[in-house]
Amino acid sequence: MTVYMPILRGRAGDFLALGKVAEELRPSVRALIEVMPVERTREDENRTVLQSVAVFEERVEGHLPAGRALAVDCRPLLDRYGHPHACGAMTMVSNVMEKLGRRIIPVIRPTDRDCEFQHAGHAARRHGRGACLRVPWAGSRTAAEDARLSRRLDRLADLRFTDVDLVIDLWAVDSDARLRSRTTDALRALAWASRFPMRSVTVAAGAFPNDLDAVPFGAPTPVPRRDAALWRTVAASHPGVFYGDYGVSNPRAERRTPHPNLRYAFDDYWYVYRCERGEGPGALGGFEDLCKAVVADLRSARGVASSWGDREIERFAAGQPLLPRRPGSWHACGMSHHIATVVDRLNRLGRP
Repeated sequence: MTVYMPILRGRAGDFLALGKVAEELRPSVRALIEVMPVERTREDENRTVLQSVAVFEERVEGHLPAGRALAVDCRPLLDRYGHPHACGAMTMVSNVMEKLGRRIIPVIRPTDRDCEFQHAGHAARRHGRGACLRVPWAGSRTAAEDARLSRRLDRLADLRFTDVDLVIDLWAVDSDARLRSRTTDALRALAWASRFPMRSVTVAAGAFPNDLDAVPFGAPTPVPRRDAALWRTVAASHPGVFYGDYGVSNPRAERRTPHPNLRYAFDDYWYVYRCERGEGPGALGGFEDLCKAVVADLRSARGVASSWGDREIERFAAGQPLLPRRPGSWHACGMSHHIATVVDRLNRLGRP
């Protein structure tokens, strides 16, 4: 079985989509979720870190069933609030997840500070699921860097490589030129990874556009899933490598898109449906017309990997949605269908 790791930004729609993954697909989905800042104020960083963790806790409790271990990444809090305010965020998350009866796999990076390795090691011991080493690949690594990483895993986190899931993060592959360069990077990264007895290795990248300004209104626009193409190339020479992506989001901080849109995976493309935002109370009502178009255009595709998101799309198309008419619902529908499509293709075809 090839495992799929969606890297999720911790938005409400991400939790909703992940929580609705069908029971039979759940063993194939091992999500990595980032804990996101909830505010932009710097008036009280400690309080804001606590609020961010509280929102994360609320979304986990409200949407995710027990019994599934999540890889959890607190780096966005560290990037936003810095040290020392966010250094203990992983321990905070570990505490609230244990209280909820959930298990986490703490995420660390080679560039993390010693205190972050220590907090990750503490969480790994409490939850008993090891850790996740996320490596944003930026070129070759030296023997000295690898020796330091091994020492820090051992002495600070009390972890061995056999306790660690490696994620090679290749970031954005949103052009053909970047696809070529990132494929070369991935092959080099996998050659490096082969030196260590990692528990698992995932190659992850994101190909969805950073914004939809170039997508016209009124007609579906195909966007190539270059992240899937990258994985197919590297997996051909490295069997057993797992697949990861950023779903229907871009790895960069995606600009807000105020216009209704639906991002629908089919084969090697996403088909992006978009319409103008209206005025007044029904400003977002055009999303229902987009759902009608998807149902009409891609009915055969929806039969391949039916999902909770597809059922919600049908309800929007019928004018009887159970979800609120807002962007989080658009994202949840597209993400739900994407997860189901990727797992279905991996299980049937051996490719995402």
